[in-house]
Amino acid sequence: MRCATPAPFLAIAACLALSGCVTVPNEGSATCPNVSRGWQAWISAMPGPGSKPTLHIQGTVDMPTPGYTVELVGGPADRMQPPGLRFQLEATPPDGMTTQVITSTEVRYAEPTPYSQIREIMISCGDRPVAVITEVPVAQ
Repeated sequence: MRCATPAPFLAIAACLALSGCVTVPNEGSATCPNVSRGWQAWISAMPGPGSKPTLHIQGTVDMPTPGYTVELVGGPADRMQPPGLRFQLEATPPDGMTTQVITSTEVRYAEPTPYSQIREIMISCGDRPVAVITEVPVAQ
């Protein structure tokens, strides 16, 4: 009785194991999510010594692989009263090889704000709109 050589089977197994991985270029270029959800924003104006009104924004984006760093970067406010604020979503891919599986990633932002009210918050990635938040309550 003669046994089959395991080399072809090992080659096939290795190809199948690596087929779920992708090398992400480390160019620093942003990748925008195709899906985002659950966006909300509020101003925390809780009283107390040394407290300042703080704008909070949070939502979830679906990225193509795990390991992305995602952040919101504040941009200009329009001149209406109360103002609308613009934010840019910046996503940085992970280094090296990662499994190619859509991964939900939370986005959180919290910074002091000079505004007591905000009319709306517009979030973009590149030149594409991601979300518009039209209700920004003030928590006191």
